[in-house]
Amino acid sequence: MKMKMFVGKTVEEAMAMVRAEMGADAVILSTRDEEGRVEIRAAIERSFGHKFAAPKFAEVRPMFDETRSQLSSSLRWHGAPDSFVHIVAEAGGRLGAGLETLGSLAAGLEGVLTFNPLSPHQEKSILLVGPHGSGKTTAAAKIAMKLSDRNDPIEAVAADFDCSGQAARLAALMLKVSVTNAITHDHLLRLVKEADNKRRKLVIDAPPFNPLEAADMKRCSDLISRLNVEPVLVLAADGHPMDLEDNARAFAQVGCRRVILTRLDAVRRRGGAIAAISSSRLSIAQLGLTPSVGGGLVPASAMRIAQLLVAGSPEAELLKGAA
Repeated sequence: MKMKMFVGKTVEEAMAMVRAEMGADAVILSTRDEEGRVEIRAAIERSFGHKFAAPKFAEVRPMFDETRSQLSSSLRWHGAPDSFVHIVAEAGGRLGAGLETLGSLAAGLEGVLTFNPLSPHQEKSILLVGPHGSGKTTAAAKIAMKLSDRNDPIEAVAADFDCSGQAARLAALMLKVSVTNAITHDHLLRLVKEADNKRRKLVIDAPPFNPLEAADMKRCSDLISRLNVEPVLVLAADGHPMDLEDNARAFAQVGCRRVILTRLDAVRRRGGAIAAISSSRLSIAQLGLTPSVGGGLVPASAMRIAQLLVAGSPEAELLKGAA
């Protein structure tokens, strides 16, 4: 099985690239059209440049059906909506037939999710945004303490405009007496400019924004537009799937392209949260699998999501290599 992302200015251009490299047997897993570019994720069930005898239908179909059935059952147990179950199970059954369930599910998830983990060397400072209780403050502490390069640290900053004690909580999580606290928009703007001038990076714990309030989201949009930062959504996995989908889409509209999914350790059925991210077209950056700051954030990948969705997977394995 081979999978690849093709990018063109139009659907026709991207499809021509798919056909030229993979041929007529390519399976289109997903398409994405935004900002003057089209992304197509495609796959093929044989290695490029090699010819194999086509397997007989009678040999392949039962294996495909069995794999698809296993994936569908697992995803439905996790509360994933039917549309998500169908797409992932079809892709996983076709591309992962004959593999163990974990590998088949990872193959299916590759077609509907994109992953873009945070790096210790970000191009811009990070502004963590999200609704109240999403885990932004804990995520900011984890990024500053676990993701930072020792020679190029990411400094944590609280944007406690509402004077709600956010700065004190962030300092406590980092075992510090205090952290830098921006008390106004202008103060935060100066801090970001100073960091840019010194080629330093910040992780900013923004105040919570209510995605149900238009005025609040306008305030969020205005803040993002004034700062030279990348807004990253922090979303807790323990909400209703439809609410999570609405929230993810609301923050995508104000400029978020990546999401950190938290509190995955606090829920057993995670399919709704994963499906909500898929429908919002956000890339998953990190996964929060423990409330402990010492546990860090795990870089997201199709295999790690598959492990979370396969019943009975030992979660201790997921924490290996956590940032």
